[in-house]
Amino acid sequence: MEARLSKLNRNEILLYLGHRGQEITEELKRQMEDAVLAVTQAIAPRLVYRVVSLQDGKSDAFTLQGEDIARTLKGCKEAVFFAATLGSRAEQLLMKAEVQNLADAVIMDAIESVAIENVCNNFEQDYRAFLGISGLYLTSRYSPGYGDLPLEVQGQWCAALNAEKRIGLSVTDNHLMIPRKSVTAVMGIADTPRQLRENGCAECKMFRNCEYRKDGRDCRE
Repeated sequence: MEARLSKLNRNEILLYLGHRGQEITEELKRQMEDAVLAVTQAIAPRLVYRVVSLQDGKSDAFTLQGEDIARTLKGCKEAVFFAATLGSRAEQLLMKAEVQNLADAVIMDAIESVAIENVCNNFEQDYRAFLGISGLYLTSRYSPGYGDLPLEVQGQWCAALNAEKRIGLSVTDNHLMIPRKSVTAVMGIADTPRQLRENGCAECKMFRNCEYRKDGRDCRE
């Protein structure tokens, strides 16, 4: 199963940019579209995943800590761990913009954040459909740094996935991933349907300050 990037949602990009519902100037529209074009041309999304057996919510291959992840994986006999990245060219593009044009860099950072989430959502959707053929189900996606699952496990997960060799993704001593626009996550595989964490407004980091929600709108429209 390959990494897949679909059309990027402009409203999501605006939310990352701190847009408060004000009118968007033609200049900003052009700047954003130019940045979207540059980023999508640079992106080379890559993904690696591994299905492992679980025993009482634990894995021999992957470190799992915390009560939140235990609840997520409760009753699952298997789990799929994955790592995804936009690739080194996307990282280089962002670094170049940070030196040459800070305004472009801020916009590109927002676009790349939306893009890596897009890749992860597409993999989750594709794998969920794949399992459905066999009558199996996925739990919600869970990443290091969520809840009480510590960010420190990120390096161990990438090592267990052989992510550096397979997709060029490494982890620093400070538990940060390079390229920066990368994600690691796990989803439990269950025999019965599971209640999923909503991917809508309630789960969004912009929930409290979202002007779309205040106006009764949805950024995904």
